[in-house]
Amino acid sequence: MLRFGSNYRKAALMKSAAVPTSARLTIDVWADVLCPWCYLGEERLSRAVEMSPHGASIELKVHTFQLDPAAPTTVAPTLEYLAKKYSVSPAQARAMEESLAKKAVAEGLRYEVDRPAGNTLDLLRLVHLGGEYQVSWAFLRAMQTEVFSGNDDAFAHSTLIRLGEALGIPVDEVRDVLATDRYTDAVRADHDEAVRLGAQGVPFTVLGKRLGIPGAVSTSQYADAIERAWGQVDG
Repeated sequence: MLRFGSNYRKAALMKSAAVPTSARLTIDVWADVLCPWCYLGEERLSRAVEMSPHGASIELKVHTFQLDPAAPTTVAPTLEYLAKKYSVSPAQARAMEESLAKKAVAEGLRYEVDRPAGNTLDLLRLVHLGGEYQVSWAFLRAMQTEVFSGNDDAFAHSTLIRLGEALGIPVDEVRDVLATDRYTDAVRADHDEAVRLGAQGVPFTVLGKRLGIPGAVSTSQYADAIERAWGQVDG
């Protein structure tokens, strides 16, 4: 696992200067659509990539990790789902969500406490479809925006089709995934790979297949990690 130190940033910057301009850095991110910390972490990571002088040579590669495969397929209010899952009162569930909402707003993100929750398998399978069209990251983020903005129809097929179409995915392809079990094995394989790498939850980020970050860290920490990983990129 990556451990942040106070002295490595300068060393990483010195190393990065010697890396050929043809070098590229892949950042692998495991996430679930309903995971609030994934939502926050992805925003911070995206900002860190944009800030990096190597941003044009960085690829964000998203992988799926279903946190609750047993979640009901029937869409329900998030607070109701959380209260039942964690055996807490509705008031406690709301307090937890309001705390996260403040963090999200600080990142410039919409975050409605009263939003829908449901089983994410279909949404994660669509992330894999997005990968076929090089828009998996954008598809994940679009679905999260619908959910965390409080759209009660975020899980509806019509919404998912609309989002996919806006990203250039043929409507028939989205419909086919939603009507079959296509990419189910891919979702499971992603989950198993993350566990093999030591992930116990998400977000889980691996930079250059060397440096691992469990959980969501600050934008500056992501930026430091990018510099450190860039210093280890092979030309």
